[in-house]
Amino acid sequence: MQTIKLDNLAVETVFADAASVPCSLLFIHGAGGTGRYWSHYLSYFGRRGWNAFALSLRGHSPSDREEGLAQITLEDYLDDVDKVLQRLNLRRVVLIGHSLGGLIAQKASENRPSVAALVTLCSAPPLGIAMALHDDAPYAGMIIKTLWGLMNMKPVKTTFSLAEKTLLNNIVPERRKDVFDLFVAESLVVGYQVAQGYPVNPGRIACPKLVVGCGRDRVAPPEQQKALAAFLGADYREYPHLAHLPMLETDWKTVASDIASWLIKNVEG
Repeated sequence: MQTIKLDNLAVETVFADAASVPCSLLFIHGAGGTGRYWSHYLSYFGRRGWNAFALSLRGHSPSDREEGLAQITLEDYLDDVDKVLQRLNLRRVVLIGHSLGGLIAQKASENRPSVAALVTLCSAPPLGIAMALHDDAPYAGMIIKTLWGLMNMKPVKTTFSLAEKTLLNNIVPERRKDVFDLFVAESLVVGYQVAQGYPVNPGRIACPKLVVGCGRDRVAPPEQQKALAAFLGADYREYPHLAHLPMLETDWKTVASDIASWLIKNVEG
């Protein structure tokens, strides 16, 4: 795996030794994430003939620092996706998005014939899908931090103690600190846009679609993901033993393998 720079954006890259699949994969990370947390998936799909790329959105290291990160918008992130698709000349691509990246991938797939398939994992919901918060998730702490960030116009990163109860609840304890260190601060404006509901028109997404939900997910629980699959007219897969970070949890390979099988079946050459 190598990191390439496209102006201000860093893209983790794996070129297959002998590309045997007629499309590339572009992975889009979630809120406060970076392209580096896709490393297992990049290697896995690269070994199976896909050229695979994972961008770090603007302001998310190793992409260039953004002084105004707190005020970056979803539209800015969509521009980042457009830049990567154009600069890498990805004329036939599968968009694979996690959490916030799932919502970005949905919107980026609208009216884009070059998108061969759309896959979302534990996706943030678009307008029309209710935010289904887990009953015992401690969201009060995140709300307080977000309000503090709004008052100071600074981007927000969750605390480790809160992340343990939400994002990291299914990561083995000895790895939680290392996984937490992969995350960075996120834009307040983007958080507001998602909370208000960001519009996606499923009628404008012509490609095959797959939605992945995880039974132990406290951030984007499976009932929300089922509703998203119905909204998009997508296939649905659920993993009861996984949570919000399936690409980093112990059984990451099961989901990767199922996505690969689904792509082989549903994406024509």
